[in-house]
Amino acid sequence: MTQLKTAVVAAPEKILVLPFADGIGDFVNMQPLLAAIARRFPGADISVAASSYANYLNSPSNPVNIVTPSWFNKEPGPVAQTLRHFIPQSVLARLAGPLFKREMGGDVDLLVNTILLWEKNMDFPRYWTPQTPPRPGAVHTLDCLANALEEELDLVIPVEERYPHVEIRPDARAWADAYMLENDLQEGKVVALIPESNMRIKKWPAASWAYLNDKLQERGFQPLFFGPPKSEQVDATEQKARRPVRRVATTLDQVAALRDQASLAIGVDTGLLHIAAAVGTHWLGIFGPTNPDVTGPYDHRIGRGLVAPFPRGESCRTCWKSFKYEDDKCHSLELGACTDFLDRRSVLIAACDMLPVALPPQP
Repeated sequence: MTQLKTAVVAAPEKILVLPFADGIGDFVNMQPLLAAIARRFPGADISVAASSYANYLNSPSNPVNIVTPSWFNKEPGPVAQTLRHFIPQSVLARLAGPLFKREMGGDVDLLVNTILLWEKNMDFPRYWTPQTPPRPGAVHTLDCLANALEEELDLVIPVEERYPHVEIRPDARAWADAYMLENDLQEGKVVALIPESNMRIKKWPAASWAYLNDKLQERGFQPLFFGPPKSEQVDATEQKARRPVRRVATTLDQVAALRDQASLAIGVDTGLLHIAAAVGTHWLGIFGPTNPDVTGPYDHRIGRGLVAPFPRGESCRTCWKSFKYEDDKCHSLELGACTDFLDRRSVLIAACDMLPVALPPQP
């Protein structure tokens, strides 16, 4: 097997790619990188280690093999989580290669370990947590990995080929068309709202989502909440909203198709926001502990990130560790998170600026 930073096999038959992280947005960001690897090694059998959700986002025209290691379906135990605080992430990244190779039975000619490339090339302490005003010099994760792969695999990934793209499957598009018709949703008026995250410190208050829901409806738009079937965030929003809250929970390919028919997607830093941008929907991101220039949707031609204007002091310098070590704790606030400081009116104003001409507010 060939590791990175050694001579690359001229024509590997089997390639295993380890994504830098196992989130929905992470897999979306891997799409242009996987396409570049496929161009570099035509005819190779390419596998990607990812959870089963990736099957819904796999490119129908140029699919890769999705392999799910057994430990992906297990939550790390307390001992494992404790050890992560003491073992450098770079060491864990190096160990990932042999572990995945063993899971695959060792039948791999080329291992592309983007976990290790991410650890070696990303300046987490300086750029992960955003500053207001923004600190110059931040590099998006996708660019960080693309630049590293260019050197490691002797390939070129032009800027115009770095934009992630999720293909809409015909059956998913048919489902979305039927859903729009059955629910009296009009193309051009639907606004996708994405309030849910698996991390508390990324969430925006339910009262703010309720405000957004009500104000958008007053202006003639049709907000549609996306999230898992059981979403505490949407439930809380429903309790606080004055107008009805519409929600949808379905498979990721159908989410992509329905998101394609929305005029705008507004969401926290999560995979569903990345899907929206990857199907070409304009997006507006709500960011607190994460930097839109590093982890947000890549295509800033059709969207922007709003960063909560929280004065990030010394205790925020290690916020990135809350993500990498699964603490999910804000070390600056006893309650809530820095996203709470993003004014809901400023989000509404930004949304209206990006939406088609709205109707005047209705009583």
